Amino acid sequence: MFRNCKYAIFDLDGTITDPKVGITTSAKYALSELGYKDQAEQDLTWMIGPPLLDTFIKLTGRDSSEAQILVDKYRERYSILGVHENTLYPGIKDLLELLKKKNICLAIASSKPTIFVEQILDDFNIKEYFTVIQGSDMAGKYVEKEDVLNIALEKLGIACDKEELSKAVMIGDRKFDVLAAKTIGIKSIAVTYGYAVKGEWDNLHADKFVSTTQELISLFLLN
Repeated sequence: MFRNCKYAIFDLDGTITDPKVGITTSAKYALSELGYKDQAEQDLTWMIGPPLLDTFIKLTGRDSSEAQILVDKYRERYSILGVHENTLYPGIKDLLELLKKKNICLAIASSKPTIFVEQILDDFNIKEYFTVIQGSDMAGKYVEKEDVLNIALEKLGIACDKEELSKAVMIGDRKFDVLAAKTIGIKSIAVTYGYAVKGEWDNLHADKFVSTTQELISLFLLN
């Protein structure tokens, strides 16, 4: 299925790195600063992946203006500490090296602001593997995964080329990654070791599901 793959576009959080500590601790900080009830870190992991403003609206039931204040408080901590409270999933460097040797062009498409994406990739010395690094901006533009993915494909020069798009795959841990890939018309690989919530994959048909980074490596070794 991925034998002719020329482009691999990765989500970041929950796919390449495990950002649980940085995201949940920063979310707890924001909620505490604005007087909201304290929540356990485990109860906030569903926030990993979707646009941050949307998650604060859903979490608090408040309007976008108050949710934006929470986003700003979140970033007070995240920009200094949270962005570095991250771990690289085992096997990721091996996977990136394998894809590089296969001459597969790599890109990032993340709803996280690009400035943070680049910091994280720099922290783990893997930025050099990616031809395109596309995230949202700090003002909240291009946060939806479909928008981010479209821009990444444009920067790769294949957004309007159906033949080249047939050789591209989106790899991510949330339904938003798969849905964006389906809407645009490229293949998708869902990684189940990330932060999808219970039932998220029901009736959502990715082209392939993998439960470990080693399975991802094996998938591309077969092609």
